[in-house]
Amino acid sequence: MTIRSTATLVLTLCLFGCSSSNQMRTNYAYHADSDPVSGRPVHVTQGPMPENEQFTGSYHSQQIGDLYLEQINEVVTGSYEYDRAACHATGRIEGRAIGNLLRFTWTESQATCGRLQPLVGHGYFLFWKETNDDGQENVRLNGEWGPGESDSGGGPWSAFRDRVRRQPPAQQSTTGGGVFEDGNGTPSPSTPSSGGAR
Repeated sequence: MTIRSTATLVLTLCLFGCSSSNQMRTNYAYHADSDPVSGRPVHVTQGPMPENEQFTGSYHSQQIGDLYLEQINEVVTGSYEYDRAACHATGRIEGRAIGNLLRFTWTESQATCGRLQPLVGHGYFLFWKETNDDGQENVRLNGEWGPGESDSGGGPWSAFRDRVRRQPPAQQSTTGGGVFEDGNGTPSPSTPSSGGAR
């Protein structure tokens, strides 16, 4: 092999690697020198789901309000909602779980804020448990959300699972065509994606 063909091969591999690296993350992890909740260092990586656990449950997130997830086999669907000033936003997530990692797409309606088109993105959660000083276990989700095709870059997204599961409020639409309904007000079917989001 000549020097010229070796340089071409290296350049081709670099271009392929650079173009594909933005499409999918291979290592998912959450690191904090001082966890805002416990004050202790936290290091959570992608791995097996804790025994007898799944993502199903109601959660509360400081960033985005109430979050409700339902897992059937590896498919996870859910909804969330929050209020900011006079704006009430509702969203839906759909994804697939592999061990303690959930990669999902998110779709958010801000119709009450005057935004007609829904926002769409990707994200991921890592499921983990922590034990408090009093010996009580808490189930937590830590991850990120991203706009468009990226599953990071938008900011952190963390949540605590409620000890007593709450049910999501009934979704209502005055105009139809929202995130959860088609133009006739019929709930939209869930079609889980293979990607990750918010």
